Amino acid sequence: MQMLLMMLLAIALFYAGMAGLSLAMPRHYSQVSTAKLSASRARLLRIASTMLLIVSLWPTITMWGVVVGIVVWLGVLSVAALLWVGLLAYWPRFAATKALILALIGVSACIVLWLN
Repeated sequence: MQMLLMMLLAIALFYAGMAGLSLAMPRHYSQVSTAKLSASRARLLRIASTMLLIVSLWPTITMWGVVVGIVVWLGVLSVAALLWVGLLAYWPRFAATKALILALIGVSACIVLWLN
């Protein structure tokens, strides 16, 4: 059960991270919002997304160790990126809303697990 929860946590953080990185580009940002993407908002999206991707390494390394954890991390990265690209193509606003919700859930779950 713990392994399943850690995988879901990693996928949630990856999905949110990949969403933020792609929304930092004006082309994808215009699919979700009518406002123009400013340089400061793009920089903030890139920094926050990079931090989410770095934090997403923690559940996989905790569960499988460093060597296998990094391989699992790359596999989960592929799954989350494929999910993001598929949803962005057909339902961009739903995909962005889902990314925000998953980012909040993922970060709060990391805090709770870290405190225990």
